[in-house]
Amino acid sequence: MIYSFEIKKMPPIQAVSISFKGQYCDMGKYIGTLYKAIRGRATGAPFYCYYEPGNLENTEIELCVPFIGTIAGNDVTVKQFPSTNTLCTRHIGSYETLNQAYQQILKYAKENGYKLLSPSREIYVKGPGRFLKGNPQNYITDIVIPIS
Repeated sequence: MIYSFEIKKMPPIQAVSISFKGQYCDMGKYIGTLYKAIRGRATGAPFYCYYEPGNLENTEIELCVPFIGTIAGNDVTVKQFPSTNTLCTRHIGSYETLNQAYQQILKYAKENGYKLLSPSREIYVKGPGRFLKGNPQNYITDIVIPIS
């Protein structure tokens, strides 16, 4: 896949989140809890925040869903993400090939002198549905990495 890169100013976001140590595929264990907590008030696609770049096997992950309003409950956390400048690319295809997008965005950042910050985000624009998996070749994932 050919990737294009863009510098974007991400707006501030309020999100409900759950943090855990695990792998990409663990999202299904937690996503329902987040959507239950916000009760139909999502304002965007779910995303992961990664705090340990490069560690894909057993890493600290924060699963988030942007929303409006307030919530009560001990199972989730409300978090404010500040506005930030980011380097972005879009991956179309299965999650198993996301590493290609990461390789390209890291190469682009190095070649263009961008300092990458944490946490990076994977925004799941289009993925498997709640009941049907869909076609993984049509999944859309935005990779967003803060820069300075």
